[in-house]
Amino acid sequence: MTLSRLLRSKHLIRAILVVLVVVAAVRIAFPFLVQTEAVERGIERTLEDWTGADVHVGEDAEFAFWPYPRVTLRNVRILGGAAGEVASAETISATFDLLGAVRGKPAFSDFELVRPAIHVGWNAEGVFNWRHSGWLMQAIDATAKAPEGQPAAALTDERIGTVSLRDGVLDITRANGSVHRITDINGSVTWPALRQRLDLSLSGVVNGEMTRWTFGCDQPLRLLAGRDAAVRSTLAADPATLNFEGTANLSDRAFVAGAAQLSTPSLSRLLAWQGKDIPAVGTVGQVSLDANVATSGYAAKLENVKLALDNAQASGVLDIAMPPGGVPRVGGTLAFDRIDLHAFLTAFSPLPGTDPNAPTIDTAFIHQFGMDLRLSAKTAEFAPFSLRDLAAGMRIENGRATFDIGDSTLLDGRLTGRIALAENGFRGGGRLQMSLDNVDIGGIVGALALPGPLPSGIGSADFELSTDRPLWATTVSDMSGRFKLAMGSGTLTHFNAQAFAERAAKNTFFNVSETADGAFDFLRADVEARLDRGLAELTKAEIEGNEKLLTLSGMIPYRTGSVALVGTLADRIPASGAATAANPPLSFFVGGSWPEPVISPASILTEPQPRQ
Repeated sequence: MTLSRLLRSKHLIRAILVVLVVVAAVRIAFPFLVQTEAVERGIERTLEDWTGADVHVGEDAEFAFWPYPRVTLRNVRILGGAAGEVASAETISATFDLLGAVRGKPAFSDFELVRPAIHVGWNAEGVFNWRHSGWLMQAIDATAKAPEGQPAAALTDERIGTVSLRDGVLDITRANGSVHRITDINGSVTWPALRQRLDLSLSGVVNGEMTRWTFGCDQPLRLLAGRDAAVRSTLAADPATLNFEGTANLSDRAFVAGAAQLSTPSLSRLLAWQGKDIPAVGTVGQVSLDANVATSGYAAKLENVKLALDNAQASGVLDIAMPPGGVPRVGGTLAFDRIDLHAFLTAFSPLPGTDPNAPTIDTAFIHQFGMDLRLSAKTAEFAPFSLRDLAAGMRIENGRATFDIGDSTLLDGRLTGRIALAENGFRGGGRLQMSLDNVDIGGIVGALALPGPLPSGIGSADFELSTDRPLWATTVSDMSGRFKLAMGSGTLTHFNAQAFAERAAKNTFFNVSETADGAFDFLRADVEARLDRGLAELTKAEIEGNEKLLTLSGMIPYRTGSVALVGTLADRIPASGAATAANPPLSFFVGGSWPEPVISPASILTEPQPRQ
């Protein structure tokens, strides 16, 4: 190393040592130069100017100068005049600048509140408990009064910095006296200066669930002044996650407009988190919603909706209204690719069951919200059936509920119908109406796996059933109404007419299954019945074949699975009526249990039997 380099390195080392000594001397000297009373009064005055309330400190301020100058106040109470205590904190601390503290005019930033308790609310007259004063309120007022597009006049760019909260509590008291509490609040609010961006990141326990909230706004003063401002917000908890990005306004005509996403693993859990107990929707699991949202007053319009409900996907438009003095309402149109219709209906209007001992269902929800929803689906599953091109509507209003199928395709035919609840709600019973047109009746019989001789072919059916029992406690044995079936050409399966006639001619009892090794082709079939709480009266049943006419009438106590019918099997008389029957009609009685009743020829019942 040359001599010049050595000298230069010594000078550099000496310079560094001098700087370190000066810094250390300043650090040591400043605590003696700082006017601590001015700093203490300054932070109290800053808090009062910020909140517009009176600040009371229970203990003398504490100071620390390493690594940054910091002042700490303990047992702080913030009083709002007649409103009493509006906030308190175990400690409030902030950093301050040394030069300003030496001059007696310190500037504070980066506040930290430990165990703050903040009380926000309105009294019975609707008066807000926080005063409308302080430099923050003045800045908000000035921004509100400034012409649109122009900065507020004489608005100072006050420094705020970062406000950190540890283990805080927020109490919100409504005018009706109800109190909502958020606990375990931790996080920070970053607002370098009034004219700069506001970022918020907080967590807390809301209704028993840890919730995380992030919020950002480039023009926070505009937002607080009731002007439109761009915001971005995320609310995340185990029951749900909500994201929003768009424009917000906090004036008397508050609104938001932008893109929103909502997801929840369980709709019932989300409602329970919000204090809504609707057991009927317990079957609805995962839900996600993506839409463009625009609110107005207590109403919101959701456009370009993308809805995922369990495994069903839908798109459409929704209208939501939540009036303060009324019940929430949901309306709109949803188009599904595929929907489980049974699960959807069960969620909102429980269907008649098959278990008479089924537990009761709390149906108070029909008085808790309203619905006017139009549905369409390419495929609608209603096990064991599958509908295509479904067009339906669902309405819940004033304790009444209806579900209308305006059009659908079932087994290459058309199905329409309605499920309606009586005006006095579920406890007053309901009505079920259904019409089938040109439907594969054999396909229905096969899907339901119904046993015994039953018709197969294309036909139309109408039935109308009603019950005066609660619908959730109703079985098919509790319903009354009518049924009508009309078919063209088809086949009566598991019925051999020739074998049936031969067995009946022997004047002996026999089981219908003994003549089930064939089929009876028919030209038409007409069936009409009246149902009354588990008892069906077969008023008309005519099955006309090429050569034979089968008729039945009587009672079917289907509650017990039994039958009691009389019938005839006669030669078919041509439509012209020119010819007469070649053989006398065969009369018989059908009794016992379905699907294997016993056939009793009428001759056995009417002719005297030989003595033994």
